[in-house]
This record gives sequence, C-alpha cells and structure tokens, in this order.
Amino acid sequence: MRLRNKIILYAIVPLMLALFAIAVTVYCRATLLGQLQRASIERSYKDSKDAELRNYIALAEQSIAHLYDSGRSDADTINEAKRILANLNYGPDGYFFLFNLQGEVLMHPRQPELIGRNLWDLKDANGNPAIQKLVTRARQGGGFEDYMWKKPSSHNNVSERKRAYVVVLKNWDWVLGTGVYLDDVDDVLAKIDAQVSLNIFNTMLWIGAIATLSLTAIVWGLMLNIRRRDEADTKLGVAEMKLRGLAQGIINAQEEERSRIARELHDGVKPMLVVIKMKIEIGLAKLQGMTRQLVASQIIFKEATELAKDTLEELDRIIHDIIPIDLERLGLVEALARLVLNMRCDSTRIKLSAAEEAGELAIAARTVLFRVAQTALHNVVRHASARNVTMCLERDTHCVRLTIRDDGRGFDVNRIHDDSNRGFGLRNMELRLEAVGGRFSIMSSSGGTTVLATIPLG
Repeated sequence: MRLRNKIILYAIVPLMLALFAIAVTVYCRATLLGQLQRASIERSYKDSKDAELRNYIALAEQSIAHLYDSGRSDADTINEAKRILANLNYGPDGYFFLFNLQGEVLMHPRQPELIGRNLWDLKDANGNPAIQKLVTRARQGGGFEDYMWKKPSSHNNVSERKRAYVVVLKNWDWVLGTGVYLDDVDDVLAKIDAQVSLNIFNTMLWIGAIATLSLTAIVWGLMLNIRRRDEADTKLGVAEMKLRGLAQGIINAQEEERSRIARELHDGVKPMLVVIKMKIEIGLAKLQGMTRQLVASQIIFKEATELAKDTLEELDRIIHDIIPIDLERLGLVEALARLVLNMRCDSTRIKLSAAEEAGELAIAARTVLFRVAQTALHNVVRHASARNVTMCLERDTHCVRLTIRDDGRGFDVNRIHDDSNRGFGLRNMELRLEAVGGRFSIMSSSGGTTVLATIPLG
C-alpha cells in the first residue's frame, strides 16, 4: 500500500469518524436539552393555567353560593344560577359551562345552540369522548382534562387544544367547568422548537465548518509532507541508483583488474617459471653423466625443480582465485563444487547442496554469488574453527538464494560492522550484492554463523 493511501486509511479516516461521532453526540445532546427545555416550559405554562382555572372555578362557586347553599332547587333558583354563571366571562374565550351527569348541556354562553342536547357520545377531533371524560373526571372529585374544542373567537371552525377544570355540584347534579385554550402555549412551544432546531442547525454548521477547515489543513499539511517525502524519496532513489552504479563500476573495475592481473600472471610470470623449470630439468639431464662431484649440484637442481613446480601450482591457485575460469566454462554449481573441493581440509568438512543451475542469472550476478561463497568459506577456514560447513544454493520463481552455515565459534556482527579496521570481507560481500540488486544478511552466535545472499530473478 502506498504511503498516501496509508495516511488516508490510518489518519484521515479515523479523524473523520471521530468528528462524525462528536457531531452526532452534540446533535443528540442538543436535541435532548431542547426537549427538556420544551417540557419544562410546557409544564410551567400548564401549572400557571391550572392555577388560573382553579381560581376561576372557585370564583364561579362563590358567585352562586347564596343560591346553592339555600337548599332550594326550584326553577327560579336554578335559572338564576345559570344566568349568573353565563354572565361570568374572562377574556374573549373564557366562559363557564354546565352539564348534567348524563351529558346533557344545561348552559353554554358561547354556543347556545347546544343547550338541551345530549353530547355523551360526542367525540372530539382526536376521536376522544370529550364529554364522557369531563363527567367522569367530575364524578371522581374534580380535575383537569385535555380535549379538542372549537374556539369561539376563531372564524375557521377549527378545533383547538383545550384544558378544562370540572367539579360536581351534587345538590343539583351539575358538572360545572371552565377551560382555557392552549393554542398560545402551542405557539410558544412551536417557537421554542423552531429556535432549538435553528440552534442545532447552526451548531452543526459550525462543527461542519470547523471539521472541514481542520481536515483541509491536516490533509494539506500531510499532502505537502508527502510531496516533500516523495521528492526526497525520488532524490534518494536517484542517489541510490548512482551509488549502485558507482558500486557496480567499482566491482567491474575490480573484476577487470583481477582479470588483468590473472592474465599477466598466466601469460607472463607463469611461462617464465615454466621455462625456468624446463631449463633446470635439462641441466639435470646433462649432469647425470658427470662425475660424483656434481651430485650435490644435482640435488640442488632437483630441489629447485620441485620448488618451481610448487610455485606453478600455487600460481595456478592464485589465478583461479583471482578470476573463476570455471564459472563461465562450467557454470555456478560446478564452480562452487570445485571451490568446496579446493577449500576442504582435515579439520573442516564442507558440504555443497545445489538443487539446479541458476542459469537465468547474468554472469555478473553469478560472479557475485561465487565471490560471496569464496569470501565466506575463507572466513570460516581462517577464523571460525568450525568442523562442519553447509553451503546451499536454492532457487524459486522469484530469486536465487545462497546460504552458508557453519558450527564455529561465531562473532559479534555489530562490533565487526562498527570497526573500520575489520570486517572488510563482510562489507565487500554486502556491497557486491547491492550492486546487482541483491540482499545480504548475516547472523552469528556462539553456536555458529549463517550467511544469506539473495538475488532476485528477472
């Protein structure tokens, strides 16, 4: 995954989720506070209305108390009481009404057409039996009831929410009641709801604006850093390519110099030694027929011949180490096998395991693997005191791996890396592999050392 996508996934997305969660929390809390405020205001209005209605009923009862307490129930007394109650008005929609316990309208100053009608089965705009509820509430000792009723001052014949307070006048089987319309309360509550909604909307706008600005600033900063990082990575990649090219040039120069030295030794010094050896052998042949005084000279010439022979063998070994002639002629596996054969000694057993030839590798990559094996085996023989060494050449669809393990005494890898006077062979192996796009790793402990060289295919 690219760095830009990682930043979006692991930084910006969680931030957006956090801001969304904050916005939802603020919205829920603001809505809840608005509902609590609405309920509190509605309760305050209702409490004030309830107290007002109680006072009105108390006033109505006092106004007819002299008639009601007289014990009379004749028609004149009843009509006088109705007349007094009908004339008690407060405001354009404040009046008193009378029902009997069967739901018949006895007095209604604002709707006289209802007088004498039985409204027991009447239902309001919400489908509630309003008169039944009022009578039932009165029978229970009096109280408040909410229902829908036409407002006298309204000209559109629309029912409004009304809150009534009713009591029973038992001597006359009357239900006395009065009520106030709650449209003013509903208007206040509607304004409160609108104000709360506007406040929530403005709060969400502020949160959205702050979140947008914050995200824009963060994204801009991240993108700027990413752009700078990309530019730095590009420059670093160019520098790495130049360094790799320089390293490859150095290695190529080393290989060319090795080849030149090998050719000089092979074509110059070696023929001279061969001629010297042949002349010594000819001289020995001529001395065989001479006197005994020359026996000592023969011995010296024989020793010189043997020394020349040993020198030639050592020279061949040096030439082979400088430039692996077998690598191009026989392949990497055979070159490694001959390297193992030449490096094997009584104290150290070396075993080679190679599944197949790494033929897809360029000659430069094969030379690097051979040099890594050569350097690693030289280090094992000289420094590790190992009894067993395994060298494994493996290949899969992606890369070729060369692994060299020994059971020697090991060493401190970090200390060798930090010491500029030591570890030249390790740094040279690492440099060679980097020059061909490979990877070098080494692990070492008291139980042995493992060297791993990996070169990708293709």
